[in-house]
Amino acid sequence: MKAKYLSTIAGAAAIVSATFGVDAGTADAASLSQFVAPSGNIGCLLGPEGAVCQIRDHSYVSPQRPDNCHGAYGDVFGVQAESARITCHTDAPIDFHSPVVDYGQQVRQGNFVCTVTLQYVQCVNATTGHGFQIAREFYTVY
Repeated sequence: MKAKYLSTIAGAAAIVSATFGVDAGTADAASLSQFVAPSGNIGCLLGPEGAVCQIRDHSYVSPQRPDNCHGAYGDVFGVQAESARITCHTDAPIDFHSPVVDYGQQVRQGNFVCTVTLQYVQCVNATTGHGFQIAREFYTVY
């Protein structure tokens, strides 16, 4: 089980690296936090350089896929120092068997804070104010 967890962390670290330009070689299990909301529908990965969340099922209208995206689009969101964005991906970055974070709780890694509420999951860079909210019915990137 530990090997599967570390493999998932390594895969998610690669997504973080591709999304944010973070050196995945420096990311290890001790510097990353991964969790799932109580609904099991949203999972997130936080590291000292950013946060990435994925939603499994949603009813919002997916944004139009950019021409340069040859993977899935509209279900993975990320925030780093400079900006938040929707991320193109070709694999699933989140292990949905991760620990559950209860409603009303927060997870923090460096400047990045994710809050789980009954309405949505929000991740934000506490220094810049950039972030996103995702829920089954809507998403916001700011």
